[in-house]
Amino acid sequence: MAIFYYRDFRTDFASSNFGDDINPFLMGNLFSRKLIDSEKVCIVGVGTLINDKNINKIQNFSKKIIFSSGVGYGEVKNRLDASWDLVCVRGPKSAFQLGVDPKYGIADGAILLSDYFPVIDSSQRTSGNIFIPHIRTHWAAGLPLKDAVESIGFRYVTPDLPPEKFIEIVSSSRLVVTEAMHGAILADTMRTPWIPINIFEHLAFKWEDWYESMGIEYAIHNLNPKIWNPPKNLIYRYLKMPYQDFKKRSIARFLEKLIDTATPCLSENDVLVERKAQLYEKIDYINMKYGL
Repeated sequence: MAIFYYRDFRTDFASSNFGDDINPFLMGNLFSRKLIDSEKVCIVGVGTLINDKNINKIQNFSKKIIFSSGVGYGEVKNRLDASWDLVCVRGPKSAFQLGVDPKYGIADGAILLSDYFPVIDSSQRTSGNIFIPHIRTHWAAGLPLKDAVESIGFRYVTPDLPPEKFIEIVSSSRLVVTEAMHGAILADTMRTPWIPINIFEHLAFKWEDWYESMGIEYAIHNLNPKIWNPPKNLIYRYLKMPYQDFKKRSIARFLEKLIDTATPCLSENDVLVERKAQLYEKIDYINMKYGL
């Protein structure tokens, strides 16, 4: 499959991650089978993928196509030569980093998922409020975070769920509080109001890049206090238990106040429709030029 995405995440960390795992499904539906099976053409897909390290990884392909990817997680000093077709990137900030016109910064391709999965009317949503940590935050602090959010009626949802299940839960929820950016992108395209938070893992550049593409004003809410999984040593765990319980109660109060005071985000319907149309124009171009 000639799609470049962070497929090594699963082998590197023995875990899946929604923002990476959606690529085979989404790209497989958007692009022709001939293009997907190509040994000469590579599509750079959804994710923060554009940096010198990744550019070097796929130089063996005679043609590389960038479709809705973002810049980040490393420098971009290599200028893209004629073997690259920069069709579109995640947002204007990625376009600026690559030295191209801001018009190439359309949106993250994951906004197209709502064309493949049902958007549920708000009156028929059954999942209530959900909380999505970044996958690395889940590894570091998932146990106490789960206790804290469930104590106030939130459902704790992790990005390592099977993609179809993750989409089902987000699309049937009334509100999403998320540290994972593709949790926010999915919620937005499924028309689920969402509130962005930062615990441990927030790369402002990539969020600002996508916000700007969708006409959303940048905002982030820092969750306090910081918390980690309890120590494995039973003695230390016992000694820290009162402080751990205090932190969990504090986080629960923080979230209760957050949902009472913060205005949830949601891009304008007209903007979402326009960005989708722009992406489909680029998809048609790619299929016509490379997939025949």
